[in-house]
Amino acid sequence: MRKILLLLAICIVAVSCQNNRESFTIEGYLKGGEGKYVVIEEITPTEIIFIDSVKLDDKGEFKFKYKMPYKSFYNVVVSQEDFIMLLPDYREKIKLTGDYNNLSRTYQLVGSPESQLLWQLNDYSIMGVDRLDSIKRVYDVLVQNPDVNFIKKEKELLDSIYLNAYYEQQDFVVNFVQENSGSLSTLIALYKTFNTIPLINPEQGFDYYEVVNDGLKNSLPENPHTLNFGNTMQKMRFKYGSTADEATITMGN
Repeated sequence: MRKILLLLAICIVAVSCQNNRESFTIEGYLKGGEGKYVVIEEITPTEIIFIDSVKLDDKGEFKFKYKMPYKSFYNVVVSQEDFIMLLPDYREKIKLTGDYNNLSRTYQLVGSPESQLLWQLNDYSIMGVDRLDSIKRVYDVLVQNPDVNFIKKEKELLDSIYLNAYYEQQDFVVNFVQENSGSLSTLIALYKTFNTIPLINPEQGFDYYEVVNDGLKNSLPENPHTLNFGNTMQKMRFKYGSTADEATITMGN
């Protein structure tokens, strides 16, 4: 009987550890979110799936636990235009803070290294957006000037500033892909844009797609995101397998 009880206890512990291994937790405090809701979504390789809606208490706090079938991306959504992306691992407890009314620009988190990588991407992208907006404001004022020669000269200067801003964003993303090979976060980095222009254009930078593909195949070979990207790569190699000439990037493109 004692042996049976001991075996049963071991089984219970094993099952408990397995369930814990497959779960992640988000503990959040969002200023100004008292009594409001956040929506949790999973980004699968093919679609975005609603997981749950969670009501914040009267202190603006919430807790969410989810047993994920595989490592994937999850959105925390406060509105259609304002959300953040997380990349939790098994057994992680993510502590999230921010402003409910400006979540994507204010959020901070601890407890999830790869979610922190996505935060770095988001933070640098926001810096680029702010810089682009300031360039566009100057450009809008410039085109109202009746002096054509002045406009041409200043536009050339703005194009130079714009290109510098683009290449700063591009350098960051390229370094990110190289330094974090094997992380699913590199999939997000690949598709980052600046003023709708890809920062890593497969026509000029297909080698970086190969870096991401090789890294994921080594670290997460059976993950659905890895498998889906591998299928995409097979199709892309026919089109982008050779390096093309570098495209010209200006404010007008």
